Amino acid sequence: MTIKIYCLPGTMCDQRLWQACMAYLPENVELIHIAIPVKNSIDKIVTALEQKFPPGKINLAGFSLGGYIASAFALKYPNKINKLLLISNMSYLLPPAALKERSRTIAYVKLHGYSGITSKRITALLHPSKHNNQDIINCIRAMDIELGKETLIHQLTVTTQRENLLVKLPTLAVPIQFLIGDNDSLVTLTRIAAILTQSTLISSITLADTGHMLPLEQPEKCAGNMIRFFIE
Repeated sequence: MTIKIYCLPGTMCDQRLWQACMAYLPENVELIHIAIPVKNSIDKIVTALEQKFPPGKINLAGFSLGGYIASAFALKYPNKINKLLLISNMSYLLPPAALKERSRTIAYVKLHGYSGITSKRITALLHPSKHNNQDIINCIRAMDIELGKETLIHQLTVTTQRENLLVKLPTLAVPIQFLIGDNDSLVTLTRIAAILTQSTLISSITLADTGHMLPLEQPEKCAGNMIRFFIE
């Protein structure tokens, strides 16, 4: 029996985000990449996703932005979820500094065009031990180039205004797990720890020596966690 896990990517990520993980999964486990629909609000993105998924309950994993969207989907369609895995995301509001940075980025790209993700940004997303890992760096750049300017503008514009979904997750009657790198500057582990006390169905795993790009930095551990959470 094939076990299917539907996977939502992060900002400027495509199916290559999951390829390294696939090498560590058994043949009966299939990761199905689902691109983020091009819609003008998170709610419309969630509605469009519901039409992409098969009937019945699904196993859903989301990375970064995809984790936030996965949470929004689970809250809108709770009867569609078997299990929910949130990777490198805490389903929370963006901090004021991130909002300002996004606004500046959108304005700059619209005016001057987009020349690709900077080395400084890539470094910020990775654990220091991965700063010279060219396979990871090249993958991030390749995904970014492939998706391009219009995707960046769309994803930054449509997904910036978020609500705090973290406090709503304990209302769901499904197993939920956070999978977070200990060096992820975009996730506040104490916020996740606080929510764990509100539901026995919510758990959290922290990977040591790992930054934000967890599926690329730790593919074997990411795959192993998927097996334990979704299958065992």
